[in-house]
Amino acid sequence: MLHIIYGNDREKGRARFRELRKKLSKECGEERAILEGELSKELLHSFAASQGLFGNTSLFTFDCLFDKKAEQEVLLAHANELCLSLNSFLVFEPELDKKIAGEIKITQAEVEEYVAKKIDTRPDFNIFSLGDALGKRNKKELWVLYQEALTSGLSGEEICNTLFWTVKNIALMKNARMDDNCGLNPFVATKARSFAKNYSQEEIASLSRSLVTIYHEDHRGGEPMNISLERFILDI
Repeated sequence: MLHIIYGNDREKGRARFRELRKKLSKECGEERAILEGELSKELLHSFAASQGLFGNTSLFTFDCLFDKKAEQEVLLAHANELCLSLNSFLVFEPELDKKIAGEIKITQAEVEEYVAKKIDTRPDFNIFSLGDALGKRNKKELWVLYQEALTSGLSGEEICNTLFWTVKNIALMKNARMDDNCGLNPFVATKARSFAKNYSQEEIASLSRSLVTIYHEDHRGGEPMNISLERFILDI
């Protein structure tokens, strides 16, 4: 099933996105957040046909990844395939093209539009900028962006997942050959390769362990993730 949330009321749209994400993640066996640089028509086709190891269904989330019209056209082209999949696809895209939105509504997709009485002209926070600041090892920039992310309404879990994704990619590219992207999108691999120069192998492993600990401590009722992430940033 394909679920799409869009419209210029970003606050209500994101709140609904989180609510539906929580509901669907409980219904599915696993969840995967698709990140910047991963998106492709081949990936959508692969996810539509995929099945969990034990026959479980999966939830794939796309948070502001279809911001370009060409990418939205790819979504439209695969809408029927995603609708018929046993897996769930959740899309949050505030600036969905009006014509494309209309055509998607004709499919079996569940589409929700949130329109603000007064249009919010503030740009939606780019969550991937957090990973870039971490990769560059720029503590000050990461701290400022972290505060902006929280102010924009992003959850600690969303931030933690993005930082972990960055660290995972850096680890992959640390000792990779120059002609080996380790299965990553070339754009993502190039950035991760440059970031890897800023950390030793031991430091990368330590970052990964810290983020995993932060995630599990929060879910076990320990120290709140937002506080742990602040300490993580200050220790970089």
